[in-house]
Amino acid sequence: MIVAVVVASAVLGGCGGSAAPRQATPSPTPTPLDSGSAPVQRPRVPIGPHDAPVPILMYHVIAAAPPGAAYAELWVSPDAFAHQIAALAHAGYHATTLDAVWRAWRGHGTMPLHPIVLSFDDGYQSQSTHARRALDRLGWPGVLNLVVKNVGIAGGLSRGEVRAMMRDGWEIDAHTLTHVDLTTVDPTRLVHEVAGSRAWLHRAFGVPVDFFCYPAGRYDAAVEATVHAAGYLGATTTNAAMASHEDDPFAMPRVRVGPQMTAADLVAVLHRLGATSARPS
Repeated sequence: MIVAVVVASAVLGGCGGSAAPRQATPSPTPTPLDSGSAPVQRPRVPIGPHDAPVPILMYHVIAAAPPGAAYAELWVSPDAFAHQIAALAHAGYHATTLDAVWRAWRGHGTMPLHPIVLSFDDGYQSQSTHARRALDRLGWPGVLNLVVKNVGIAGGLSRGEVRAMMRDGWEIDAHTLTHVDLTTVDPTRLVHEVAGSRAWLHRAFGVPVDFFCYPAGRYDAAVEATVHAAGYLGATTTNAAMASHEDDPFAMPRVRVGPQMTAADLVAVLHRLGATSARPS
């Protein structure tokens, strides 16, 4: 079976730089996975400490980068992704969402044993056609950091695909309206990008949108204060570390996953950062 290459050139660029990458003409886009089915039943997982630190993985395009692609470091092939999550499951990790982590940290919910969050930035169609399909096999949710301008465009996610991901247990969080560097805009634009994206996603999908993701990891005190004022509970960065309930909730670190990272490499990185699992080797 020939795996179609995602049309990411229309939406990729803000995460890695200023210009969008070019790629070869794609093969036909796969049919969106929006069957209208009921939400999946989550498998039971063992409960762990409610205050455990959590690694938050950071993904972008789940497709093989075409030759000469700009920001090739933001592409992870479907096969590599499938091997990575299989290795995580074999090591004893259990995927959860930021909302579930937040509630557990504050004593209002439970944390799975050996928790991990898989976050996906921007809103590429491959996150539905490849990532969602792979995670569904494990009954795992993802966290979609969605840029509003990427909804409904070529290479981006349709509203139907986002709703289908939600039915599979995915959390939808805000990643601004246009993926602008928030440290470079005036106060009015800053509020519009931060609060406006939350309001748009809430209206479009009927979800709380309680968490924010800084575009390209760029933030400062003014940006963080604006995110807090907009009503978010926390925000994620591109700083490399484990997320902990003791840290600033508006500067939660993540672990970037790149195309050259093997499944074994990923598990090893998590152990070096201090993540625990049932099978450390």
